[in-house]
Amino acid sequence: MKQKTLFTTIAVIFSFLAFSGCTGNSQKGTLTVDNILSNPGEYVGKPITVEGLATHVCAKSGMKLFLQGSTDAQSIRAESNSTLGKFNEECVNNKVVVKGTLVEERITEADLQKMEKEITEGTNVTHGEGGEGCETEQKAEGLAVGSSEMGRVNDFRTRIAERKASDGKNYLSFYHIAADSYHIVKDNAK
Repeated sequence: MKQKTLFTTIAVIFSFLAFSGCTGNSQKGTLTVDNILSNPGEYVGKPITVEGLATHVCAKSGMKLFLQGSTDAQSIRAESNSTLGKFNEECVNNKVVVKGTLVEERITEADLQKMEKEITEGTNVTHGEGGEGCETEQKAEGLAVGSSEMGRVNDFRTRIAERKASDGKNYLSFYHIAADSYHIVKDNAK
C-alpha cells in the first residue's frame, strides 16, 4: 500500500511539473513580438521561438527580416548568418516563425562619436537611399522615417540623456534575433 501511494504521489508531482513546464514557461512555447518587446531582458541570451508578420526582408543583403507585432511600432529584426543564408522574399506579408537567440545591442556615447566621425569622413555604411536608413529599420529603432544618419545620432543622443535621467542607464538597448531557422506559417484556411 505504501509503495502504491508513493508511486501515485510521484506520478502526480511529475505530471504537475510537466504540465507547468509546458504551459507556465513561455520560453518553451512560441512567443509573439509583443511578448519579447514587453520584457526583453528576460530573454536576452536565451533560445527563443518568435512568430510575427514579416514586413520586410533587407533588399541589400537579404540577411535581415523584420517581424511585426500587434502594431507597426512593435517590430523586431531577425538576422541570418552564413549557414542559414538569405531570408526568402516570400516571407513578406506572411506570418513567419523564427528560432534563434535574442541579442541586446547597446548604443553608448562612444558609439555615437564613432558614428559621427564615420559620417563626417564618409566611411559610414548606410542602407536605403541618399544616406537615409531603411524605413523598416528606422521604425524598429523608434526613429522618424527618412531620418538622416546624423539625425539618427542626434536622436540617439537625446534618448540616452533621457534614459540616464529616468533610470540611470547611459545607453540605449536595441534587440534582435540571431536566427538559427525560420519558416513561413502555412494558412490552412486557404
